[in-house]
Amino acid sequence: MSTTSLPEGWHIPITQWLAVQFITGTTIAFTAATSPLRNAAAILAFATAYSVQLSAATYLPGTRFGAPIVAMCWVNVLNAIDLLVLSRASYEAQREYDSAKTSNGKPKSAPPQPPRNPGLIQRYIWSLSLTFNYRRINTPWQIPALTPFHSHSPARIPSRTHFLATSCIKLLFSIAIIHLFTIETEDLYLAHAISHLPTHPGEILFPFLYPHRTGTGSWERDLVLRALFTLSFGIVARATIVAGYTLASMVFVGTGLQEVSMWPPVAGGIKEGWSVRRFWGKTWHQTLRALLVSNADFLSAILHIPVSLHLPFRFLFCFTVSGVVHLLMDVGFGVSIRESGALWFFVLQVGGIFAELLVGRVVGVDLGLGNGNGKGGMGWVRKGVGFVWVGGFMLWTVPVWVNPILVRLFKDGVRMMSPFLGFKGWEL
Repeated sequence: MSTTSLPEGWHIPITQWLAVQFITGTTIAFTAATSPLRNAAAILAFATAYSVQLSAATYLPGTRFGAPIVAMCWVNVLNAIDLLVLSRASYEAQREYDSAKTSNGKPKSAPPQPPRNPGLIQRYIWSLSLTFNYRRINTPWQIPALTPFHSHSPARIPSRTHFLATSCIKLLFSIAIIHLFTIETEDLYLAHAISHLPTHPGEILFPFLYPHRTGTGSWERDLVLRALFTLSFGIVARATIVAGYTLASMVFVGTGLQEVSMWPPVAGGIKEGWSVRRFWGKTWHQTLRALLVSNADFLSAILHIPVSLHLPFRFLFCFTVSGVVHLLMDVGFGVSIRESGALWFFVLQVGGIFAELLVGRVVGVDLGLGNGNGKGGMGWVRKGVGFVWVGGFMLWTVPVWVNPILVRLFKDGVRMMSPFLGFKGWEL
């Protein structure tokens, strides 16, 4: 089926997708936190998501956006379970939270305060917006370690004018980076580079087990290709996330629909990622953290997982679900579910974190989410070693996810990540 025109009935799965959010928001707005109706609403959201999956298979077969819609729909089911059943989010809890912040003398950085006797419209708007507030910003359920606007003054919130000005610069810079680090597929040097990319997980992760790939010069070439494509993909992915998030923030803040405080940076700095755990906890985006962690802990309680295994189970659940979500997202790039290496990549991250925990326990050093300062901190030498470790680990694991995407984009003639990093092409 052609992806250049919308198929008949395309609006049905999208409408059902939105229905999941409306079910969640409506239930939060008009039921008590302890109401049994919330459990029923969570079940209804699950059933609606299943209908989205069936509708996508019926009306969107062969399209590139069917699988991503299904993936995000199931993400929203986890979101609904968290808000309705686990966190028990309510408007009353939000008002108490806002009042406590005000009474403590803290800046009024939360969204506009609701009136003393709020109307149904205000209550409903807040509830619906919460279903899209995946990081629970400025709510009692806000994720820990939320990236602040200023690392040295976490409580400082920029003015609207300053925020919009810096956001405009950030958006333009991100767009420029995306353009600079992508390339048209007609480039002859690119074709030569793509022809040497393996796509089978075994060949990517364990190339020494495949003699046909160990010819003269192949090790050096493969290593260079790994490094260049991994770096390019990371830069473009980061710039794309920042550009999309920044554009949305400018719209909502610029129109006055939301306050600046509702749009802190989508991710932390590269300097924070000196371990695999810190990379995912601080450096990369934190969009799915709240709903994944809460559901992981809920499931571990149901399964009676021993306390000593709660953290490993949480990692395994969160990264496995993330892998499934990104696997379905890969269909948007034209990669089939069978070809995608997303699940491989995300599950391997669990192995990296476990390795850090094991080494940290052996040497008696916290390699997790500590600040790395002061006594017992990692120190600059250990941070340096950490950066080398993370870089090497990503160099090993990223290609298992990225290579099938790159090959598919090239075959489809879609502008793609450039291994030449903005420079004129050369033979690799």
